[in-house]
Amino acid sequence: MEIHSLSTENFRNLAGPPAEFHPGLNLIVGDNGQGKTSLLEAIAFLAGRIPFRGSAIDEVLSAGTSAAVVTGRRGGPPAADRRGQGGDVLGVRIQDGRREHFLNGEKIGRLRARKLLPSVFLTAEDLGRLTGPPAGRRAALDRVAHALEARHGSNLKAYETARAAKTRLLGADPADPAALSAFEGVMAGAGAQVAFARRRAAEKLARAFRRQADELRSPFTDLSLRLRSDLPESGDEATLRAHFQERMTAAAPEERRRGRCLVGPHRDDVAVMAGESPVAERASSGENRTLVLAWTLAEADLLLEQSDAPPLVAFDDFDSEWDPLSLDRFAEAVPAGTQLFLTSARPGAVRSLPLPTGSLFRMENGRLRREGILGGARGPARLLSAEGAR
Repeated sequence: MEIHSLSTENFRNLAGPPAEFHPGLNLIVGDNGQGKTSLLEAIAFLAGRIPFRGSAIDEVLSAGTSAAVVTGRRGGPPAADRRGQGGDVLGVRIQDGRREHFLNGEKIGRLRARKLLPSVFLTAEDLGRLTGPPAGRRAALDRVAHALEARHGSNLKAYETARAAKTRLLGADPADPAALSAFEGVMAGAGAQVAFARRRAAEKLARAFRRQADELRSPFTDLSLRLRSDLPESGDEATLRAHFQERMTAAAPEERRRGRCLVGPHRDDVAVMAGESPVAERASSGENRTLVLAWTLAEADLLLEQSDAPPLVAFDDFDSEWDPLSLDRFAEAVPAGTQLFLTSARPGAVRSLPLPTGSLFRMENGRLRREGILGGARGPARLLSAEGAR
């Protein structure tokens, strides 16, 4: 899936005219703090993704502004006689801690935006996925579940809304038993659907992850992804719901004492295992990075299965402290036809990597300019010509 152009208004430090991207490789270079990561984050917002850097939504607004807008054109190439036209126009408006998505001027939901611009991002925040808190691994698993099951997003929202309401009631003195029972019923129904979708996603993701880890020459064998949950490892939605109800009933006295929900899918985690041992306890920093890269490529594989074209792939600061052999294997593993966004501090970062042809951009003070043409087409990438500012 391709994005042909992007414009922003009041989004972090981004400025300047709309950017037009290559359908293959887009290498964005520049010093730290110039806006490279912000550009990828703007694309992520357009694609219905959460903010980078763990920030609140309003933190992407430029200083002194109250709203931001990101607009991008996707779909088929623009007609030769209508430069910048053709294809669908996606937009997102961020204001008052909320965002609204649009397609050709008509309001759509965030999940529809994800379907329209399937994408995979690898940023500095993802590097700690294997060793960091469970929330990041849950979010990565939920992205796959969203791709496999259209209802997963609404089920997850229903579950979290009911859980928040139950938590408020648990903090009341006394708690209303009837209201608690009602919210627990919603949690059991939606939670069972979330649990079922996550189990299906984990199974598919695990197979793709093992394949990609082998391609990247990970030293670990017998790799698996194990979903750790309060609910059974298998079973249909009815079985999972019944078990969830039982667990909530058993935990009720302790939940009232502690004032929070102690069982449910909000506590799920995903462990990367080598045999029966968690990899996070044994892997070096470089080995962890290789497995994060394998997870990212596995996610791209599964999105490709659900779409007519490969997802957009964005890799922030891709050559920083990465093993050159891993980057070479990553370049080989990216599916043909993928639109690829790489950021780096060095124009020569892609030299010798087997990448598609593309464009070289420079980011300075939030302004992006096209600087040259990159040749590759799966041979060694190199700068073919410097075009200067456009």
